[in-house]
Amino acid sequence: MPAASRRRPTTRKGRPVLTREAIAATALEMAGADGFRSVTMRALATELGVTVRALYNYVEDRQDVVDLALGLMLDSWSPPPLHPATWEESVVGYAQSLRDLYRRWPRALLVSLDEDAPPASVHPKRLLGLDSFLQLLHGVGLGLPAALEVHRHLSLLVLSFALVVDPRAADATTDRGTLVPDSWLEAHADLDIPALRQAAALPIPTADAQFDQLVSVVVAQIRGHLDASA
Repeated sequence: MPAASRRRPTTRKGRPVLTREAIAATALEMAGADGFRSVTMRALATELGVTVRALYNYVEDRQDVVDLALGLMLDSWSPPPLHPATWEESVVGYAQSLRDLYRRWPRALLVSLDEDAPPASVHPKRLLGLDSFLQLLHGVGLGLPAALEVHRHLSLLVLSFALVVDPRAADATTDRGTLVPDSWLEAHADLDIPALRQAAALPIPTADAQFDQLVSVVVAQIRGHLDASA
């Protein structure tokens, strides 16, 4: 039986052991919970249990921290192989890989609103992933304008789903089994909203079922483009 790999200690003589990897991981967790605006050098140092001066022994500045965190996030993305012969399964797998990535660190996705990242800091996977998806759609017969339309649609669906639906589904304190909480309807008993009251009595599909429904809409959109071109 092979010996178990030894984990690198996180402390030495009671003090945290700093690495660029540890800094990136902590910054990403902070950004995932509260956005990159929460990742200041002072807050990061406090979270790691070190001084701000100690951080500068490992990173150049805050931008370096942001780049490290984004790099770690994109490095963890594992999109599936995309094949035109099985394009429907490929689209579903690609969408699921994005959802898996996004819901790990949902508020880190708002980096474009929080930060002005220089072009050189853009992770290559962002470009390679987009290119692979466009090649998939182009390979099954979509022109690039239609392929871009599909990609924009899919990206917006997955992003909004990861920011709105997945966090709510994971929060045990929210009433996620109905369209609107009963307390809302009771507080506005005088409102004439019969359709909403009937809809509110219906069960809401699980987050996974809702996601599958959204992706099926994108698949149908692709089929529509293919039928139109034929």
